[in-house]
Amino acid sequence: MLLCEWKKLRMSSIWVPVIAAPVLAIGVGALMSRMDLGPMAGDMTWSFIYGEIVRVHASLFLPLLAGILASIVCRTEHLAGGWKHLLALPVSRTAVYVAKFCYVLLFLALIQVLVMIGVLVDGRWFLHLQEPIPWSVLAKGAIGGWIATIPLAALQFWASTWWKSFAAPFALNVICTIPASAVEGSNLYAPMYPWAQPMLAMLPDSSGLLYVTKETAITIAIAGIVFIVGGWIHFRTQDICA
Repeated sequence: MLLCEWKKLRMSSIWVPVIAAPVLAIGVGALMSRMDLGPMAGDMTWSFIYGEIVRVHASLFLPLLAGILASIVCRTEHLAGGWKHLLALPVSRTAVYVAKFCYVLLFLALIQVLVMIGVLVDGRWFLHLQEPIPWSVLAKGAIGGWIATIPLAALQFWASTWWKSFAAPFALNVICTIPASAVEGSNLYAPMYPWAQPMLAMLPDSSGLLYVTKETAITIAIAGIVFIVGGWIHFRTQDICA
C-alpha cells in the first residue's frame, strides 16, 4: 500500500504546497532584509528571524497545509469511483488508512525540514548573520511543530475520507485557523485548540522537552489518539464506496 500510494502521489499536485512552505519562509527573510528596521536592525539574531517565520508558518500555513495534504492524498479515490476500485482489491481498509495517513505525516515532516532550511537561508544569505546557528532551536521547533500537528492532520484526514468535496474540508480548516491567532495568547484555551498547538510547540520556551508544556502535551496525545482512532473506525465501518 505504501508503494501504491507513492506511485500515485509522486506525480500529483502534492508537491506544490510542500515547495510553497519553504518559499514563503524564505520570502519572509527576503522581505525583512529590504525593510528599514531602524534600531531593531542591530538586534537581528537567529532567534528573531526564527520567531518571525514561525509566527507566520505555524499559526497560519502549517494548519492549512495539514488540511491540504490530507485532501490531496484522498482526492484520487474521490474521483470516478476510486474508493470502490481500491477497496475491491485484496487489501484491508486498515492498511489503506494507515498508508495514506503515513504519507500525510511524512509530507508534513518534509515541510518542517524545508522550512528550517529556509530559516538558514534567510539568516546566512539575506540577513548575513554571523553568530553560531542554533541547531537545537531549529531541531526542537521542527520536531515539536510536527508532533503538535498530528491531531490536526488526523482530524483533517478523517474529514477528507468522509467528504468527497475538496473544498469542504479546506473551508472548515480555514474557518478554524482564523481564530488561532487570538486563542494562542490564552493559557487556558490555547493548549486545547488544535489549530493553535503548532504555534505553541514551535516558539522557544523554557517549558518541556520540545517547547511543549505539560498541558499542551497531554492535549496533543489525547486529541491525536481520539482523532486517529475515530477516523480509522469511521473508515472501516462507513460505506464510503457509494
